[in-house]
Amino acid sequence: MILHIDQVTPSHNNRFTSVRLDRLVERRDDEPWVTNTLAGESACLLPMWRSRNLLAHTESGNLAVYLKPEELPERDLIQPPTLLGADHKRTYFTVAVTDRQRDEILRQHPQAAFTDLRRASIDMDAKHAGILAYAKALHYWQYRHRFCGVCGSPNRLQSAGHRLVCGNDECARQSFPRIDPAIIVLITHQDACMLGRNPNWPARRFSTLAGFVEPGESLEDAVVREVHEESGLSLSQIQYVSSQPWPFPASSMCGFYAESTDRDFQLTEELAEARWFTTRELQEAVREREVLLSPPVSIAFRLLADWFRTQGGGDLETLCRSYRHHRPA
Repeated sequence: MILHIDQVTPSHNNRFTSVRLDRLVERRDDEPWVTNTLAGESACLLPMWRSRNLLAHTESGNLAVYLKPEELPERDLIQPPTLLGADHKRTYFTVAVTDRQRDEILRQHPQAAFTDLRRASIDMDAKHAGILAYAKALHYWQYRHRFCGVCGSPNRLQSAGHRLVCGNDECARQSFPRIDPAIIVLITHQDACMLGRNPNWPARRFSTLAGFVEPGESLEDAVVREVHEESGLSLSQIQYVSSQPWPFPASSMCGFYAESTDRDFQLTEELAEARWFTTRELQEAVREREVLLSPPVSIAFRLLADWFRTQGGGDLETLCRSYRHHRPA
């Protein structure tokens, strides 16, 4: 059964959230069903090579390329296929492929290439961008947990790719997919927002502040701590906005707005630069390429774009696209 979830929420506007699949949890341990479905007409195989997805670039954008079962007869050379879920027409599996299989797939699909999803997803259908991100997140977890964290023995992949079991029967520890919760926050004060630049980023790249949630810490506490650690600012108000799965490599981003008590920030080693912008100042900085913003697929951009619109600045994504190829003076 497909789960019909109310989509009238802020989160559904974020990239990678449109995975409207029945995840078939009850079928993951039904090995005969998985085997039969993998060979059936409804099976849709999503190949992954070295964490890259198979995409075709067209005039209308990037398209996810799926394989039919007969196009990939050997599906467990690296590990068993992973069941993702089903929609009304197809059942999706992701399969890790070898270099030889990659070459054969590209011969069969010469218009396609194995591509990094982070940038390519900007011009993708939302549903299929979400499915590919879901597969990428599981793929990362599987490959980063190949050995038991208790005894060090190799893990075995079970439950159609959603459970790892220690190969040492005396240990038999089970592991399940993990993600790292993180907060991301747009700080405002009256009619302006603050953006910062991480020391490791390219020159002129600015974005919202973000950080991982620590053990024993609420999301709100993490917002207050991260903002103060990075900028020295104190907050008077925090508002949760939306969330986004972020498989680069394995995070769940929780987005907030926060109002600062003043604009007197203090740079720390975590920020190379920070600036306050009104909508007019941000428009001018984007036009002149003084500031390069996060890509539109990120919740960082969505937080900023929504604030920009509500402040009367218009469509920030259109503005950024208009000046994307403009060279700075």
